[in-house]
Amino acid sequence: MVVLFPSGAIFVRILPPPAAVWVHGLLQTLALCVLIAAVALGIRLVQDLGNSEINSHFIIGLVVMVCLIIQPIFGFIHHEKFKRLRRRTSASYVHLFNGRIFMTLGIVNGALGLWLAGASDKLKIAYIAAAATMWTLWLLTGIWAEWRIWKMTPRPWQRKKQESPLSWAHELGETSF
Repeated sequence: MVVLFPSGAIFVRILPPPAAVWVHGLLQTLALCVLIAAVALGIRLVQDLGNSEINSHFIIGLVVMVCLIIQPIFGFIHHEKFKRLRRRTSASYVHLFNGRIFMTLGIVNGALGLWLAGASDKLKIAYIAAAATMWTLWLLTGIWAEWRIWKMTPRPWQRKKQESPLSWAHELGETSF
């Protein structure tokens, strides 16, 4: 998951449409299925080992899973509205920030799980290296994409002045109505 979720977020920024949306959706769906399976496996391990102590890793994992399960709903709403309006809406921002927050929290929770499980130092280092690499690539891609959007968006002073319905009258020299 430390590779799947960030990859889906990276590909939506670097691939051309409509491939970007399809690859993003498929990768995030696959990652979500893996996450649900991992949570189910964690619940089963707790039951089999008789360790009923609820720890922070388990609670964070459940919260991340629930919050990422709703992501496709907001993603679909964003996509449909964006196709029609050609701009972001509140659903867009919920999708973006929910993804950013809970993907980051999930990556941190993965490291916490390894620490709580008493994993070897080699495994912890490998996870941290992979997580830091993917998170940094994802962050840089996101910054680049937002900069690109900002650069292409006309500033207020660059937009063509919207004419009033009566502006034609001034062009004809008629000022009295």
